[in-house]
Amino acid sequence: MNKQYKVKMVYKKKWLFPGTMLALPALLLMFAFIVLPLFLNIGYVFTDYNLTSTIPRFIGLTNFKNMFIDRDFLLVATNTFKLMLTYIFAVNLLAIIVGILLAKMTVGFGNFVKTVIYFPQLLSMVVVGFTWKILFNFSNGPINKLLLVLGIAQKNLPQWLGDPSLIMPTIAIVVLWFQTGYYSIIYYTGMMNIPQEYYEVSAIEGANKWQELRHITLPFLAQSITINTVLLTVASISSFALPAALTTGGGPGRYGTTISLWTYNTYFFGQQYGKSLAISVLLSISAILVALVELKILLKREVYG
Repeated sequence: MNKQYKVKMVYKKKWLFPGTMLALPALLLMFAFIVLPLFLNIGYVFTDYNLTSTIPRFIGLTNFKNMFIDRDFLLVATNTFKLMLTYIFAVNLLAIIVGILLAKMTVGFGNFVKTVIYFPQLLSMVVVGFTWKILFNFSNGPINKLLLVLGIAQKNLPQWLGDPSLIMPTIAIVVLWFQTGYYSIIYYTGMMNIPQEYYEVSAIEGANKWQELRHITLPFLAQSITINTVLLTVASISSFALPAALTTGGGPGRYGTTISLWTYNTYFFGQQYGKSLAISVLLSISAILVALVELKILLKREVYG
């Protein structure tokens, strides 16, 4: 045992410097484009910073006050929360189902299905958004034309991206189509790591499919659920490209605007630099806090086989 420990320490010392050098470029990029901007924003958010100011003046919590009293704040926050629920629960649930089904398919057919469901991830979110925008077009979109063929009257056709009550559900549909394939592959990988002996024993004991799912599959997929939930949470809170492309900037009337998109519009179109920085800081802190809470809860449920 002592000899193994010495060998391990020798290799650790040998690869410490090369490993550090390999990781250093990525760490520097993360610091330059993620860590440093975050702390700069936190500093600027307490000033009257704008693109023309030379020395920003300290103004305290004024930018946060302007953000919270904005009449669009509650609507945008609600939109983001709805999208977060879609990501965390709907995408997760559908991905689990697809991942389990993939694990039960034959190799050839399973590979074909995996290729098909993963295909959307090869496309840009902007391309996906504009494509679905055409599909959901009220007058000439294929979806409404299909509804006409099925007997829906012209006056009853849904205005998918024009009706405020339908905008977020429409975005949720596109999110499900775009994201499910990627996360189902993670669940499929988790399924492949479950020892088959557990299923054999459960079959001998007379367990039904629901009992297998509850007591074997889901506990052993807990690690995958943790990974996917955190990734989906961060993706939903920072969702920008898809809503922007689908709704042409978050309209009409901010009903398709997420917090991330609101930050962009406030900065570049509203030219309210301080308020946009306050929104971005709130967004970053919210993503970090929610992810940490999820990790604390979900890590306790993980099973190591």
